[in-house]
Amino acid sequence: MQKVTHIRRNLMLKEMSIRWLPNGKRNIFSIKFVDKEGKLRFFPQVFATGLSYSVKDSRQRGVQPCDCKGNPDPNTHIYPVGIDRIVKFNNMEVIL
Repeated sequence: MQKVTHIRRNLMLKEMSIRWLPNGKRNIFSIKFVDKEGKLRFFPQVFATGLSYSVKDSRQRGVQPCDCKGNPDPNTHIYPVGIDRIVKFNNMEVIL
């Protein structure tokens, strides 16, 4: 069986919108994206969180780096991520 190496953006956004799993734990995933300054950023463990503005209008999502238990990393902040700038999601290349 071949390993899946890509994911469509609409399916990725559906997975990102799941905040909590049925067992009561946070939905933790990895993400690689290009930030607004043009830097390629990779976070091995993040969870989706809200932003202080409309995410649908600005086509962005908020991610918060965390530890393996889902606790927010105290040394970081919420990163706004443009959905068009996401390169990889859970080690799968994001395609249109």
